[in-house]
Amino acid sequence: MYRVILVDDEEEVRESIRMKVDWSACGFDLVGTFEDGKDAWESFEQMRPDVVITDISMPYMDGLALAGKIVDRYRDVTIVIITGYDDFEYAQQAVKLKVQDFILKPFNYGEFVAMLGKLKGQLDEHQARIEDLTRLRSQLHESFPLLKEQFLERMVTTELSEEEIKHKFILFRLTLPGPSAIALTLDIDEPVSELLRFAVFNIVQEIFEQENGGIVFRTKDERIGILLSGTAQSICTEAQKLAQQTVEAIEKYIKICVSVGIGRPYDAIARMAESHAGATAALEYRFLAGRSKIISIEDIAHGRGGSQVNQSAWERRLMSALKSGRPSDFNVELEAWIAELKAAELIRSRLYFHIQSLLIAIIQMCEASGYDGLEPADWLGQALTYKTLDEVKTWLGTLCEQLLEQIYRKREQDADDLLRRAEAYILDHFADENLSLSEVSQQAYMSMNYFSALFKQKKGQSFIDFLTTVRMEQAKELLVSTALKTYEIASQVGYGDPQYFSVTFKRRCGLTPKEYRAYVREGRP
Repeated sequence: MYRVILVDDEEEVRESIRMKVDWSACGFDLVGTFEDGKDAWESFEQMRPDVVITDISMPYMDGLALAGKIVDRYRDVTIVIITGYDDFEYAQQAVKLKVQDFILKPFNYGEFVAMLGKLKGQLDEHQARIEDLTRLRSQLHESFPLLKEQFLERMVTTELSEEEIKHKFILFRLTLPGPSAIALTLDIDEPVSELLRFAVFNIVQEIFEQENGGIVFRTKDERIGILLSGTAQSICTEAQKLAQQTVEAIEKYIKICVSVGIGRPYDAIARMAESHAGATAALEYRFLAGRSKIISIEDIAHGRGGSQVNQSAWERRLMSALKSGRPSDFNVELEAWIAELKAAELIRSRLYFHIQSLLIAIIQMCEASGYDGLEPADWLGQALTYKTLDEVKTWLGTLCEQLLEQIYRKREQDADDLLRRAEAYILDHFADENLSLSEVSQQAYMSMNYFSALFKQKKGQSFIDFLTTVRMEQAKELLVSTALKTYEIASQVGYGDPQYFSVTFKRRCGLTPKEYRAYVREGRP
C-alpha cells in the first residue's frame, strides 16, 4: 500500500474525500490530513508519504510552496494538485515542479478514484523500475570482481587500445601509476584443492596488490596474473624481489611449491600483453629448470632451442635397454637421455616431440608383443600433464618398471609354454637315436645355448639327463611288460648300441636290464 497525505484548507472537502474514498481498495493508505501546507510540511518527516494530494490556495503555506519544498528534498514523492479554474496560472507553475497530476474543482468521486487508479499504476511501474535497478546494481556488485578479472585477462592476451584500457581502469578503479609496468605469471607446481588455490591467491594479492600497489587476477588457465608498476631502473629488481618473497611465503605457510615467470618491462600500459606473453614463455622454462623457480624472460638464453638431439639413436638405445628386461639398464639410458634433453635447452614443444616419439615406440612394442594390463592409449595425454622434465622422467621410470614386469611375466609364460612344447616333442621322439639338443631347441624357437640354460633352470636337469630319464623309464616299462630282447628294447628307446644302452641303464638304475626284469618279475636278482 502506498502512503498518502491530504492537504486542503476546507475541512468539508478534506472530510468528504477521506470518508467517501475506499483508500484500501484503491491500493493506498491515507495516513494524515492537514488544513495548510505549513502543518503538512512540519509532519512530513514523520509521515514519510509516497503521495501528497494538496490544494493550491491555502493560508500560511500554499500548495505550490509545499510542493517546492518536497521536490527539493524528496524527489521520489508523487504530488497531485487539487485546483479550481481560477488557479490555472498556478497550475502552470506546478508543471515546472514536476507535479504528477491535477484534479479540477469541483470533481466527482468517480473521477477521483479513477485518478487514484491511474496513479497506482504509475507508482507500480516506478517501483518495478526501482526494484529492477536495485537488482541490476546488486548483480553488478556481485559480478564486479569477475568482470574485472575478465577485462584483465583480455588486456594481457589481446591488443586493446590505450584509450580503452584507461577507460576500463577508471571503471574498475584500477591504478598502475608507472611510469613503467611489468607482467608476472605465477603457477602452482602441483595439483591442489580449490581451498589451497584460494589461499595462494590471497598471499599473492597481499604481497603484490595490498602492499605494493600492483594488480593481481586469476587467468583462465588457473594461473595468477600480476601487473606491477615502477621506474624503469628498479621495476625488474622489485619484481624479482617480490616474486622471491611470494614463493617463500607460500612454501612456508601453505607447504606447496609455485613458480613465477617474469616478462619484460614496458613504458606503455597497452604493451602489457607483450610483457604477459614473455612471462608465460619464461614460465614454460620451468619444464627444464624444475619446480619452485623464478624465471625472467631476460634470463633465458637467446637462440635457445637450436641444439639437436639424435632421437632415433636414443630410441634404439632406450628400446634395447627395455627389451633386455633389466630395469637398471633402462634407468641408466633414461637418465642419460633426460640429461641430453636438458643440455639441449629445447623449448617445451620440442621436448614433448621427443617424449611422445619415445612413447609411440614403446606403444608399438606393446602392441606387437601383446602385453596387457597397461593402457598405452592414455600415455600421450598423460605426458602433457607434467610440469617439469624431471616429473616426466619419474613417470617414465615407473611406467617402464610396469612394462618390464609385463615383459618378465610374458617371458616366463612364453618360456613355460615353449618348454612344454619341447618336452612333448621329446616324449614323442625319444626313440629316435639321433634326437639332439639342436633339434629340440629349434622346435622351441630358441638358440641351442639359451634353450639348454633355460631347460636346466626350469627342469632342474640338463636336456641329456632329461632325455636319458625318459628313455630309461620307457625301457623299464618294456622290460616288465614285454618279452623283447635287450637289444630290441634298446632300439625302441633310442639306443643303436645295445652295449651302451646296458651300461647306461645300470648306471641309472643300479641293475642291468636283465637283472631289473628278473627283480621286478620274480622279486629277486
